[in-house]
Amino acid sequence: IRLFMGSVANVEEQRKELAKDVHRLAHLRVCLMSILDGGVTVQNGSESSLVAEVKEKQDSDPILLQLKGAVHQQKAEVFSLLLIRG
Repeated sequence: IRLFMGSVANVEEQRKELAKDVHRLAHLRVCLMSILDGGVTVQNGSESSLVAEVKEKQDSDPILLQLKGAVHQQKAEVFSLLLIRG
């Protein structure tokens, strides 16, 4: 895929550098997800939105945080197997 920026002649002078930066990010396959309160959220273009959402929320999952804490204290089992016969 070849990206072509085109002309920035019709872009306001103070926004030309921003337009060039956005083009550079697009060339790196970085997607702009949202712009809120002066901050920008970006996503790796090769990563699905589901993966990005899971990564974003993994530090707020109480069960995952508990497991991470146990692993750091070396108190967690590697895995356990539960077999239920019906």
